[in-house]
Amino acid sequence: MIKNLFNLLIIMLIFFGCKGDDSLCCPHPNPTNCNEFSIIDETKYNQTNTNNYTITNVVLNGDCLEITVSSSGCNPNNWDMNFVASEVVVETLPNQWNAKVELINNEACQAVFQKTVSFDLTPFKIIGQNQVQINIAGWNNSIMYQY
Repeated sequence: MIKNLFNLLIIMLIFFGCKGDDSLCCPHPNPTNCNEFSIIDETKYNQTNTNNYTITNVVLNGDCLEITVSSSGCNPNNWDMNFVASEVVVETLPNQWNAKVELINNEACQAVFQKTVSFDLTPFKIIGQNQVQINIAGWNNSIMYQY
C-alpha cells in the first residue's frame, strides 16, 4: 500500500510538477552532444505516424539516443525527426516509457536514404530511479537508459 502511494506521488510530481518551472524537478540542459530534444506529449505520441520509415539502428550514447532511419526521398538533409514519448509511464521495475520516431519527409522521390539523429533523453529521467526502459515503436529491442 505504501509503495503504491509512493509511486503515485512520484508520478504526480513528474506530470504536474514539471509543467511549470522545469528547473525544479526535471533537468533539461541544452543537449551539447545531441541534435534534438525529446518530446513527452500524449496527444503528439498518439498522432505520430510510424509507417513512412524503417529504423535501421539505435545506439544509446550517454544521455543521447542515436536513431537511424531509412526512407525514400530526395535528400535526407531536408528531413526532420522527432522522438516522441507517451506521458504514461508503465510502472514496472524499471519503469518504462513508450516512444515513437516521427519522420517529417515531404519529398516524393524514389531513392532510399538513411539519416541518424540523436535525441536528448534527460526528460525521461524519473526522480528516485536510476534507470528506465524505453520501448521504441518499430524497433525490436528495448533501450535501458541508466543515469
